[in-house]
Amino acid sequence: MLRRIRNLVRKELIQLGRDWVLTAFIITLPALQLLLLARSTTASITNLRVAVVDRDRSAASRSAVEALGNREQLEIHSLTATIDEAGRLLDRGEAILAVVIPEDFSETLTRPGGTPSVQVITDGSNDLMAGIALSAAREALTSLVRQEALNPAGGSPSLIDLRATVRFNPALDVKIFTVPAQVGFIVYQVTLAVASIGLARERELGTLEQLIVMPLTRWELVVGKAVPALIVGMINFLAMWAMAVWGFGVPMRGSPWLLLALTLLFVAAEIGYGIFISSIAHTQQQAILLVFVLAMVDMAFSGYLVPIKNLPAGLRMVARVVPLHHYLTVIRNVMLRGAGLDVLWPHALAVFVVGALVTAFAVRNLSGRLD
Repeated sequence: MLRRIRNLVRKELIQLGRDWVLTAFIITLPALQLLLLARSTTASITNLRVAVVDRDRSAASRSAVEALGNREQLEIHSLTATIDEAGRLLDRGEAILAVVIPEDFSETLTRPGGTPSVQVITDGSNDLMAGIALSAAREALTSLVRQEALNPAGGSPSLIDLRATVRFNPALDVKIFTVPAQVGFIVYQVTLAVASIGLARERELGTLEQLIVMPLTRWELVVGKAVPALIVGMINFLAMWAMAVWGFGVPMRGSPWLLLALTLLFVAAEIGYGIFISSIAHTQQQAILLVFVLAMVDMAFSGYLVPIKNLPAGLRMVARVVPLHHYLTVIRNVMLRGAGLDVLWPHALAVFVVGALVTAFAVRNLSGRLD
């Protein structure tokens, strides 16, 4: 019995070794994912963009701006003139924090026992970054007003009245940020899995030859396999979206029709990836395994687990061609910030271009394998 089992194990290992592409995926990609995730999750979050509205325009206010910029977690992105401009930066996701320095900041700071007030407005759609930005701003400004050089009249060091306003997620509820991303990732997985097993199932069952001899062009064959995956993906999205909004209380501040249209674009792009996987996989099992490997890589580059800005510069460039990264940005911005197409069109364009290129390559590769 042991000999028979040993021979069977040997046969399976030989068969696995012959598929060198799959073997390389199994060995190298999990190690690459661990490397990426470990490096990203252990890195500190830095250079969070800050917009400053300086109404005092004094030496003290300039010192406050410098103190904020000296914090590793913060980066002065804009010295705006009005609160409206700072609000637009927060709405567009170009800044995570707005600091409003009042006109009497210098006078109150240098008065014995004075307690200067500073308004801080943060984007709470990402609760983790909002908490880090608020804490860094509080520490920077508190340290500034405690400096004896800025309180020449003597007396006890001044405290600061930090008036914080959290937009989009006042309670800093973690599910407001994570649930939309989970909706996007589930739609991604389901669409990719359904699209990837279409041709692989035909090849495994031996019915692919019947499709080849039918009066269908290659594009017609691809469209026929893509439409069911498109329907399944959109039904899955509608079900997950409804559960997120009415089940978990995630706000829907933007246009549902815009989100639906951009989701349709994303699902179509992922179907291109699925068709490519289906064209190179010999069995359904192999197709699903390739989907699993691709999902692990895309998860690392999408911002689903860790912010993209935590990745090295070269890997951030790779993330720009990952449709899931752009879609998670879209779904979070539409649902949480109420963003429109004027803000999201670069992400929509990136998904369209990448999806079109991958689909064209998949069809060309499929034609070469079927001819």
